[in-house]
Amino acid sequence: MSLVDFAVKKKYTTTAAVLAVILLGAAALLTLNIQLNPDTEPVVVSIQTQYKGVSASDIAEKINEPLEEELGSIEGVESISSDAMEGVSLVSVEFGYDKNINTAAVDVQNVVSRIRNELPSDIEEPKVQKFSKSDRPILTLAISGPRSDTQLRTLADNQLKNRLQLVNGVANVDVYGGKKREIQINVDREAMAAYDISISQITRRLDQENINFPGGRLTTKDQEYLLRIVGEYENLEEIRNLIITSTPEGKIYLEDLAEVNDSFAEVRSKFRVEGEETVALNILKQQDANTVQVVDNVKKAVNEMKAEYPELNFQITEDQSEFVKLAIYNMANTLFIGIILTIIVIFLFLENWRSTLAVSISIPVTFVLTLALLKAFNLSLNTVTMTGLILSIGMLVDNSIVVIENVTRHFEDLGKSAFKAAVEGTNEMILAVIAGTTTSMIVLVPVMFIGGFVQQMFRPLSMTLLFAWTGSVISSFTIVPLVLSMVLKAEEKKKSFKVLAFFKNIVALFTKLLESSRKYYLKLLEKSLNNRAIVITTAVVLLLVTLSLIPLIGAEMTPVMDSGQSYISIETEAGSSLAKTEEVAKKVEKIVESVPELLIYSTQLGFEPGASTQATTGANGVQQAFMSLTYKNRNNRERSIWEIQEELRNKIAKVPGIRAYVVEEAGATSVSTTQAPLVIRLSGKDPEILYNFAQGLAEKIKKVPGAVNINLRWALNSPEYHININEKRAAELNLSTREISQQISAAVSGIDASQDFSLPEQDDLNILVKYKDKQMVYKNDLKNLIIISPGGKNLPLREIATIKTEKGPNLISREDMQYTLDILGFSKDRALSKINQDIKAVIADYQLPAGYNAEVTGQQDDMNEALSRLGVALVFAVAFIYLLLVSQFKSLLHPITIMISIPLELVGVVAALLLTNTYLSMPAMMGLILLSGIAVNDAIHLIDFVIEAEKEGKSTKEAILEGARLRFRPILMTTFSTLAGMTPLALELAVGTEQYSPLAKVVMGGLFSSTMLLLIFVPVVYSLFEDLKEKIYNN
Repeated sequence: MSLVDFAVKKKYTTTAAVLAVILLGAAALLTLNIQLNPDTEPVVVSIQTQYKGVSASDIAEKINEPLEEELGSIEGVESISSDAMEGVSLVSVEFGYDKNINTAAVDVQNVVSRIRNELPSDIEEPKVQKFSKSDRPILTLAISGPRSDTQLRTLADNQLKNRLQLVNGVANVDVYGGKKREIQINVDREAMAAYDISISQITRRLDQENINFPGGRLTTKDQEYLLRIVGEYENLEEIRNLIITSTPEGKIYLEDLAEVNDSFAEVRSKFRVEGEETVALNILKQQDANTVQVVDNVKKAVNEMKAEYPELNFQITEDQSEFVKLAIYNMANTLFIGIILTIIVIFLFLENWRSTLAVSISIPVTFVLTLALLKAFNLSLNTVTMTGLILSIGMLVDNSIVVIENVTRHFEDLGKSAFKAAVEGTNEMILAVIAGTTTSMIVLVPVMFIGGFVQQMFRPLSMTLLFAWTGSVISSFTIVPLVLSMVLKAEEKKKSFKVLAFFKNIVALFTKLLESSRKYYLKLLEKSLNNRAIVITTAVVLLLVTLSLIPLIGAEMTPVMDSGQSYISIETEAGSSLAKTEEVAKKVEKIVESVPELLIYSTQLGFEPGASTQATTGANGVQQAFMSLTYKNRNNRERSIWEIQEELRNKIAKVPGIRAYVVEEAGATSVSTTQAPLVIRLSGKDPEILYNFAQGLAEKIKKVPGAVNINLRWALNSPEYHININEKRAAELNLSTREISQQISAAVSGIDASQDFSLPEQDDLNILVKYKDKQMVYKNDLKNLIIISPGGKNLPLREIATIKTEKGPNLISREDMQYTLDILGFSKDRALSKINQDIKAVIADYQLPAGYNAEVTGQQDDMNEALSRLGVALVFAVAFIYLLLVSQFKSLLHPITIMISIPLELVGVVAALLLTNTYLSMPAMMGLILLSGIAVNDAIHLIDFVIEAEKEGKSTKEAILEGARLRFRPILMTTFSTLAGMTPLALELAVGTEQYSPLAKVVMGGLFSSTMLLLIFVPVVYSLFEDLKEKIYNN
């Protein structure tokens, strides 16, 4: 008993099985992970090391270079990049997609541990983190209420941050704003001189007495004890009573030399929500975590905090999960619209509501089966898998249509009973349905194994289509014949329902039009068979014209998406203070507030030391301001996000005091580690030479049409004082370079003496040693700073050192062991490929010194690799189709006839891209691959009918005309049902569909042209090949 026989005969069992599938699908829908995109994040492990007060140059030399050399030995490393800023080192290691993130983190940690002794001893311990420095927070939580800035910051640092970091999937939490609590020891320089005590003695004694040190084990006969020497300060009084030294006159305590205060640290960051200062927590997820799940878990924790601190206001200012949910919801609506349009098209062609009902039932059942399989294979519901469901509609219908057409023929033309027609008509088409589906499925195999970002992105799409098409085959052999056996049985008994006259008239008019078209087509086909040379010449000319138009189509990685969220990054002029940055940011805030589409915005001023994220341009520091803007939903505003951003760029460009700025939409680049759509990387041995040449090159690139927002990632203009100690003179005074530097630090910014001091409300408080405020030294007084030498001799700094003003880099970046400087930019109203083509011409004319290089990288590199991989996949897909057809037709020639339809699709593809001003992209290339499998199906069925007619004794011409007559309506029906299903996606009716609309446009354009042309051209080529075969055979 075949599957078809079983499904129709055991209708209750079949119905129960269908209901079980529906339940499984419903359960899967409720538990599927929701994401914006599949897991395409590169496997990146970052190492962050703090080395307070050390210049970017020294960080690069002493930390980054040794780490880079050792990290290169790890298996699977694809690239190593590093950033050195004042006091901070960031090294990122990128692996291939086949590397497990946890294994990668362990490998990196092992390398760091192995070379720890080669790094400076006084650095903070390097932190190995499973996220990229380019990651954005998935959620930002602002806190305000009736507490002081210091109390709010203390609560955020000690309580809220720790609780949020325990949430599953959270990688790190950065706290911004407020005032960070700090113990300040304000030393009286005159008292130090009177007692002949150096600043080094004070810091050393503070560190010596604040310890918690293991003392080994003490073992007795019956017991073993762990020894721990506990000497940590428990309160401020203990610090004040610390003995610094003893003299014949008595002991000298710290309180004799300094004031010890519970104060707050220098403010290095602020956070503002719509202009109001607050404390904020930026939450970053682990690389392999699900955004929606993590945000949902974080919100649960926030709700618990709200209950615990009812007097505080907790406000979410940025939430990446909201757009994810909106995009998936809108794509579900797009899917629903596609199904409705497809059913309408089928109804018009079939002229029968009963047959349409069979298709209508099979579609949702197939979809719930697909959802169950997605869950079983641990795939998520995202824009890619949703696109797969939308694309599959037409193919689901194709298989059902093939079965319905044949069952109807058995029922109406051959006069069989409903049951017999359903079973025999379906059984007769099993091989044809499987063959047609297999050609569509086989083109997806190369995509699933081509590697890289493309495989990560489109493997879920391929699997979704495979699941849906497999489900459609099963449905067409079970649900469709079962429903047909029932509805046709009702027709036997003349049971029917009254259909509105309006619909009858529409169907009648459509049928009349379709019949007229068929008669015209058959006449045209007969003329074409008699004038084959003209037809073939016309097709070749049309194809050549199409090929000549391809260079007019620009290329990009993926289309941009209106997410409703923009980011503004600002770097103020070199040397600007936090107050100056805030002044500039307030002017930009005024511009932002004038945007009518704005819902909420927040501003981050400066960067906290050790922040997880990296500034877009320049080093993390007080010169940075970062703004997050959330707009109304795309459907609720007149302007697109790009129109709003262009207005913002034009206005921000006029604000004085800004060195560099970037305005970009969320998700501006497809690969998160790519800094910007336009990246021109200069590399060489000397950062100063790189900077000088980058400035000139950037000015030329600004003149390239379509290139906007051009900035240098870092600048060599950070003001520095270089103090060169006269070592001979210092030795005469018994002063070491370290002692002099500590006295300078204490007078300028202070010295961190310890970070392990705890009070009841806060752990790990920093102890800062500095001179009293009135004894602190500022820029103009540095040369007159009094240095205290042993023996009590005081002298100004200028007598033992020279002071020079220099310009240094605020950031030093390296990539694969070379210094690099990136020129970043964005594209406007022009294809990325065209802009980069012009930039390459600019670089070719630009003279760089020997040993220095400039190349276009960034999204251009990503795009070249992606399109190249997809191009290879397309070649393999076509080869697989040919081999499959050879197996099916047992001929080397017939497959070539059928595959003539593949180049014909290019006519519609190029026309669709040019007419809609759409660029060639990853989704468009994926559309070409899918199209190569879909387009041949109609040709397969047409040639199959022709061959069968020839076997019945008809001539080639008669067989072609007979096959064309029988297949005309089914071919148009499958084509137009597919077009109807994809129309909502191509029209970008919903938020989230922009990125994949080129795929639908390519399939629609190519399918339309190949269908229209194959109806004439494939029969003509077939007849030509048959004549050639006959001549060869006769000879």
